[in-house]
Amino acid sequence: MQKFPAPVFLGRDAEIENLAVLARRVAAGQGAVVLVEGEPGIGKTALLEAAGARIAAAGLRVRTGAAVELQRDVPFAAVRSWPAADDTAPGGGPDPSRPLLHSGDRAGDAAATHEFAVSEGILDRIDAWCAAAPVALIMDDVHWADAPSLSVLRRLCALVDALPLLLVLAARPLPADPAFAALSAELVERQAPVIRLGALPDSAASALVGLLVGAPPGPGLLRIVAGARGNPLHITELVAALLRAEAITLVAETAAPLPDSGEPSSASLSTAIIQRLGLLSRPTRDMLPMAAALGPVIDVGELSAVLDSPLLDVWRAVSEAMDSGLLARVDSELVFRHDLVRDVLADQLPDSLRSDLLRRAGQVLQATGAPLERVAYYLSAGGHELDRTSLDWLTAVAGKLIVRAPELAVQLLSRAATATDLDGASRSVLVRWQARALLWNGRAAEAEAVVRTALRTRPEHDHDVELTWLLVQVCQSQGRLADAVAVAETALSTMELGAEDAGRLVGMCALDNFFLERFEAAERAGRRAVSTGQASGTPLATGYGLMALGAVRYTQGYLDEALDLSTRILTVFEDGTGSDQFDPYVLYAHCLIELDRLADAEQTLQTAIGHNRRMHGVYLAPNLLAKARLYLLDGRWDDALAECEASLAAPDVLGYAPVAHSLAAFIGIHRGTFLPDPDAVPGPDDRLGSTGYAQFHPWVKALTHEARGRPELALELLVDTQRRLADGLTASTLHYIYPDIARLASDVGDEAAARSVVAGADELLARQKTAGRTGTALLCRALADGDPETLFAAAHAFRQSGWPLYEAQAHENAAVLLAASGREAEARGALDTAIGLYGRLGASWDSARAAARVRPHGIRLGVRGRRNRPKSGWAALTDTERKVAALVAEGCSNADIAAQMFLSRRTIQSHVSNILAKLDLRSRREIAAAMPRSVLP
Repeated sequence: MQKFPAPVFLGRDAEIENLAVLARRVAAGQGAVVLVEGEPGIGKTALLEAAGARIAAAGLRVRTGAAVELQRDVPFAAVRSWPAADDTAPGGGPDPSRPLLHSGDRAGDAAATHEFAVSEGILDRIDAWCAAAPVALIMDDVHWADAPSLSVLRRLCALVDALPLLLVLAARPLPADPAFAALSAELVERQAPVIRLGALPDSAASALVGLLVGAPPGPGLLRIVAGARGNPLHITELVAALLRAEAITLVAETAAPLPDSGEPSSASLSTAIIQRLGLLSRPTRDMLPMAAALGPVIDVGELSAVLDSPLLDVWRAVSEAMDSGLLARVDSELVFRHDLVRDVLADQLPDSLRSDLLRRAGQVLQATGAPLERVAYYLSAGGHELDRTSLDWLTAVAGKLIVRAPELAVQLLSRAATATDLDGASRSVLVRWQARALLWNGRAAEAEAVVRTALRTRPEHDHDVELTWLLVQVCQSQGRLADAVAVAETALSTMELGAEDAGRLVGMCALDNFFLERFEAAERAGRRAVSTGQASGTPLATGYGLMALGAVRYTQGYLDEALDLSTRILTVFEDGTGSDQFDPYVLYAHCLIELDRLADAEQTLQTAIGHNRRMHGVYLAPNLLAKARLYLLDGRWDDALAECEASLAAPDVLGYAPVAHSLAAFIGIHRGTFLPDPDAVPGPDDRLGSTGYAQFHPWVKALTHEARGRPELALELLVDTQRRLADGLTASTLHYIYPDIARLASDVGDEAAARSVVAGADELLARQKTAGRTGTALLCRALADGDPETLFAAAHAFRQSGWPLYEAQAHENAAVLLAASGREAEARGALDTAIGLYGRLGASWDSARAAARVRPHGIRLGVRGRRNRPKSGWAALTDTERKVAALVAEGCSNADIAAQMFLSRRTIQSHVSNILAKLDLRSRREIAAAMPRSVLP
């Protein structure tokens, strides 16, 4: 038979040159992202293939991939289509995301945290590629990409400015998928270039026809081809139809249609494809629609098994289809030449036959070792009830399927759990897996309904410990901790439990009671959990109990006791067993911060972040916020902002994002760079992260009131905050706001507020003496008594604690009291010290406030008073940023730097962005070129 004309590509020289220009910029260190957009068949894939050679010629390592429609429910399928680097090549080495992608192992208790972990691994890998050489990542058919892959692509769009990376994305216009819409919005915000492929110019369309027919086309043939409206695929199909019908002849050395050839231009593209199908042998015509329904890639062995046809017969049909141009070999795979071709062929099957075919494929491929996701897709199609063999297969692979294809897992398990002919034992297993799948997917309310229905209506679920534990988890995931405690306590009092089950339930009660501020109940349950865990050798129960007991002591202000208990947690989990259930370092780090052991706390948090890298970043946000708080106290505010920014990109299951915004706003107010409307400051929610830092939002709001000239309103808000939070989760850090309360009370003459904050500071100091608490108590009492000498003692204590903002505030307040009593020289000295400390922090608002407070007493700020940190140039870099810059100059990737400095890669990303902004540079390569020896750490 006549072979199909070979594909031809032309008419897109300008577009290829645009991509080549971007590639040369990337080779020079300036990253870029570009979207190629066009209708089906317009030539997007051909353009990417042709441009790949030019991009590689510019010095970029090119990696190409494509999204596939049938894998839209498979997380990361699209980005996994980029070929992995050879481990021996630059940027090679172990892929940190591979175990999570291929094994079905899970990171955390929800898809969001697992997807974050996988995303981090993928981005680490890409970062390593870019550190080795400039890279081009090309992704075709992005409109079919799964949501997690689209999220990774959005992240890459945000990273390209700091990486030698060219990201080329091709898609059809205006897909309705929300995740793709978010990616499109990111591209618009970045003003990324868009290459819109329209109809081929008339000259290019004519040249294409000429190449296909082997002669210049005449006017008659071009009139027929004009019906394809410049779409290369449609043009090719129309010409192929004419060639098959032998309806083209040569007239004066030009190709023309025969007079009686008809008007194929009126035929649709699908009609042209169907006509080509009609020219094939009957076995091939029968086989191709079924192969098309199974997917875009043809595995001859699998197709033979599914169709129950001899392998040789299937191979003959495939070969004939390749000769006809319906199939093509791409790399090592047999694929349909275009999605439109496959869609047209698949549509030839009646719906019922197509459904039966997919079900049979799922049944047959269970035994062949085919990917779980593909088997699950076939079984889920059509809504058929699963047979016994498929139910057994689903039960065996459910844990992995939930992680690797969560939506498919929910569909199949929901159908299987409600099957009519299940025995009690099988139903119990499937209901548990169904609830786990729903919970993993973030559908906690549906999971709860499934569990409660099972416990209420099915006798086989009576005393089902696993279902009860799942009910505790779904209540927790919805923030209903009191309900979780009630479920656990009922189980503990009515069910016969083994030591391990009892330990985890009572341990969870202990922690939940703590977060509910039921501290006595938390202590009782904590002691029981420790006893049960130690007696049974269950580290998780012991860890839960110690965490609850230590957290209660920490909150009450007994830091030494809390530190001892938190040290025991680290001992329990020193071999790593069970430490993925919660962060064993967090309480220990918080204790060290409040004990003013800031260097030890920083080291612990760095270790915790290393632990999080092994645990896939599940507990990253609270560690990053703890570091931000530490840096806020010790004056490294740029580093604090970097940690806040990094935390906002981490999974936020516990509600730390509002805290990060408040901390950043707090620094911005002090620096005079951010002054929001008080009512516009984003408020906290009722999740645990916000509750543990509950003073920061009203604190920021109060400072905005003060900055707008409303000190009485600011004081009222802070006093109310002290009253509300004094006995709750925030009690151990509530004293951070006391100096501002004392200062405002002194300024507005509110003696009751002044004495109240003195009492609060003294009470906390009585429970545990630290330098920071001592300074706070001295400052509050000195302002209440009008005693400048005690303020100098407070400043000394704050210097010992390493809190420069508070030290500066003590000197500022001393300057005000000294100036008011006529001790001008001493007042000037105190003011100069305060302004110097504020200057090193960049706290221009505080400097202005200090000057304004002494001005009524005849003291004005001298010209030497303002000494703020430079805002640009190498001198503007913090110590951390200098270290990062030096490692970037050495060619280290962000992931490498993060590992060396025990920071998160996101924090390093923030530092690199800050370095580029402060130095007015555009790429990492420019950092190395611009770095003077004098700034090397």
